[in-house]
Amino acid sequence: MFQSYFWSASLNTNLPPSRFSETLPRPVELERALDFPNRTKPELEDSGDELRAKLLKYLGVALKHKLLVTVICAAFLFGGLIVTVMTTKIYSGYTSIKIDRAVPKVINDQQSQTEGQNNDPEFYQTQYELIKSRMLADRVATALNLAQSDFVDSPPTSILDRLYLRASPDNLARDASAVRDRHKQAVDQIMGGLLVKPVGLSSIVRIRYSSPSPVWAQRISIAVAEQFEKMTLDMRFSASNYARNFLDERLQELKLKLETSEKQLIQYAQKEGIIDVDNKQPQVMTELQSVQNAYSSAVTTRVTLEQTSQQAQTDGGMALPQVMSDGLIQAARGKLAQLRATYQDRLTVLKPGFPEMIALQTQINATERDIRNQINLIKNSIKAQYDAAVADQKALGDKLAQLKAEALDLRGRSVDYTILLREVDTNRSLYDGLLQQFRQLGVASNVDTNNVSVLDRAQLPYAPDLPSLSENLLLALFLGVAAAAGAVSIIEIMDDTFKTPEDIEEKLGLSVLGITPLYRAPGEQKTALTEVMGDPTSPLSEAYRSLRTAIQFSASEGAPRSLLVTSSRPGEGKSTIAVCLALNFAQLGMRVLLIDADMRNPSLHHMLSLDNSRGLSHYMSGVSATELIKTSSMNGMFVMTTGPLPPNPAELLAGPRLRALLSTAAESFEIVIIDGPPVMGLADAPILASVAEGTLFAIEGAKTRRAVVRDALKRLHFARARMVGGVLNKYHPKHGGASYGYGYGYGYGYGYGYGSGSGSGADRFAYGQIAKPAPNSKQDAT
Repeated sequence: MFQSYFWSASLNTNLPPSRFSETLPRPVELERALDFPNRTKPELEDSGDELRAKLLKYLGVALKHKLLVTVICAAFLFGGLIVTVMTTKIYSGYTSIKIDRAVPKVINDQQSQTEGQNNDPEFYQTQYELIKSRMLADRVATALNLAQSDFVDSPPTSILDRLYLRASPDNLARDASAVRDRHKQAVDQIMGGLLVKPVGLSSIVRIRYSSPSPVWAQRISIAVAEQFEKMTLDMRFSASNYARNFLDERLQELKLKLETSEKQLIQYAQKEGIIDVDNKQPQVMTELQSVQNAYSSAVTTRVTLEQTSQQAQTDGGMALPQVMSDGLIQAARGKLAQLRATYQDRLTVLKPGFPEMIALQTQINATERDIRNQINLIKNSIKAQYDAAVADQKALGDKLAQLKAEALDLRGRSVDYTILLREVDTNRSLYDGLLQQFRQLGVASNVDTNNVSVLDRAQLPYAPDLPSLSENLLLALFLGVAAAAGAVSIIEIMDDTFKTPEDIEEKLGLSVLGITPLYRAPGEQKTALTEVMGDPTSPLSEAYRSLRTAIQFSASEGAPRSLLVTSSRPGEGKSTIAVCLALNFAQLGMRVLLIDADMRNPSLHHMLSLDNSRGLSHYMSGVSATELIKTSSMNGMFVMTTGPLPPNPAELLAGPRLRALLSTAAESFEIVIIDGPPVMGLADAPILASVAEGTLFAIEGAKTRRAVVRDALKRLHFARARMVGGVLNKYHPKHGGASYGYGYGYGYGYGYGYGSGSGSGADRFAYGQIAKPAPNSKQDAT
């Protein structure tokens, strides 16, 4: 640790002494300034260091106040034990039931199928709430007649009473009002002690009831399970009974509606003369279709004959197909052609008047007449056919119109009939369906099936569940740790002293040049000064050597030629620091002048066993300094004591003689160390700080309050003091916590371990095995 401060001082060799206290880097900043190549993740390392530092800090604080923490935790544990012993024993009875989603199917009805398809995710939660319901608790209280038992009173005290549940006659209710009150109290008591615990991934549920009485815990747990089983049956029976009543009412209503609709249908059929509208309607439509087809054929025939008749009238009928295909006409036309040919042949020989020619002409005329008569017969036949077709078309048209009118009339009358018939069919279907459900429900309601069954009934508990000694002790320990942490936090917050160098640096901004441990001699034979002078290898000597080295590197010119050692209040060890620093500088072969400037409470002449009849006060009165400087037992160290105490030390120090003394001493001595008075309440220390080249401020660890130190530094600042730094004096590891003490404890001496050594070793120092100090064994009185 002292090597860190040594290096921190050595890095500022180019800075003037006046700026030393403002620019001296702190240990953490110094470590961050050294950029080592192997630090590849500085941010992670910094965070880890901070976390480690915090953990060590908390651990150190806990170990520092381990006695308080132990007492508080022990008190809470004792309280937890007392609470456990005084708390009423609670027994629990466990009964297991099985809750199925579907009711076992005894008959294959629609209701059973519906219940079997119940996949409601809230089903089991509903069952749990039913078990914890007030209705079930009321059923249990009624079934066990708890209002007339000792259930609502204090639990039985004797074993026989607990086994046989004997109730005192004096505790029984005498009137109805008291019974109601006790019944209500029993219901509340059941609900308060009941707990439903479902078994994961199963349909099994454990019903736990807790009570001060083990017998009642068993009986209530079993009764809740049994009553829940009965309640589900009652609820299902109530639902079935309600459904039966509802269906019965609906059946009566539908029966009346069906009868009314059938009567209306019959009356309407009688009124409209409808016998069987379903069969008659197709017959009319078939006849209408046949007449429609015949009428279409008649129209076609009439149109064809009409064209043939018109053709026969226009061209004489010779081109008629009937004429062309008639056999008589064809034979007559052949005969006519033959006669005309014969007549033309003979006309070349005979004259037309010749009898033979006249006979031929007569045959020709008779043949032509026969042809014309046959054509007229055909034309008359065509006309007769046409007239017959026209008559048929008219007759079929009339019939078709008649059938259409009948069909429309039948359809119009059958609409209302169909509506009435559909209403009858609907009412009959509803009635038959409800009648079937009513019959099935009646059969199902007579079957005692349930989806709740009791598996394991509760056994009589012989050991209480609550209170749990282990749980109460763990809770008490947790509360004790929390209370101890709060108490330690309050103590640490209220303690505003300086316990570690970091406290001084963070709170004051003053660089710490060294730390001196608290020295506790086993007797009055030795003091801290004699330890430093007699044992150069002791941790205390090493501490002052480290402080001396830090002062040497406090400025570029080295140690200040004149150094004032002061503190905020008396008893912080500044005189010991001044003497030990003078000894260490003298050990380097330097000429050192030690001046005791505390002209109100001098102590150097006692520490060094020197005569104080002449000293600084005489110099201030005009005596030469060479006559007042005394030699000491240490080579190179010279001392000027205070001399007789003057009545006005501040006025003497404020004069020019002090500055002249330092200037004259600088010519003969390499360093002048001034043991000054404390700052608070006196004007001496600011006067001395204003003329000295450097000021070293001593702070007693875990004793000096922060406000006092701040005020003292403020006064020195107003006096334009050139602060070299501070020193944490009388340091004890327990003040900064055990974790902090380990780091600093091993920093002193040559291998003095923590808790090791004996007699004259590290056990004389605070960081070692601390021996009981003598009543007057102090590091320094001032």
